[in-house]
Amino acid sequence: MRSLALLLGLLAFAGPPPAHAGGSSPLLTISTVDAFAGSSGAVSVEVQGSFNFEDVVQGVFPAGAVVFQGTSFARFDQAGSVVSGTAPLLADGLDATEVPALLALGSPAAAPAALVQLRADRATVVLPPGFSAGPASVVLYAVYQDQGFASNTVSVVLP
Repeated sequence: MRSLALLLGLLAFAGPPPAHAGGSSPLLTISTVDAFAGSSGAVSVEVQGSFNFEDVVQGVFPAGAVVFQGTSFARFDQAGSVVSGTAPLLADGLDATEVPALLALGSPAAAPAALVQLRADRATVVLPPGFSAGPASVVLYAVYQDQGFASNTVSVVLP
């Protein structure tokens, strides 16, 4: 009984644990990726998955998708900007710690590159010229509180 009273006294003296504000952190998981060519020859990529893009669409943190072949990439952000270029860091895929560095690379992509659709369960993009038929990789990214996040990387065959 005495130890219970001592424990309760210590808890009362210590006070409640500190409160932390609730927040969002990116959940980025790709389940499927499909690529198809339109009648104009433009190649589109549709990414489906389980990711909390509600926060992205509301502008809580920057995020988007990256399609890459080797070290060549196209990056599509939630604001609709499309950037393309080369990034040696992509040679072995994209790690979450590399996301901030990737965001500093590239230049505005040529037409018809575009972010066509961004919803909570899917994103559809049109690739810029320069991607060839064959294997490519897709990864979703986000930056939250200056920390990079990356989804699983999924392979797709471009037409």
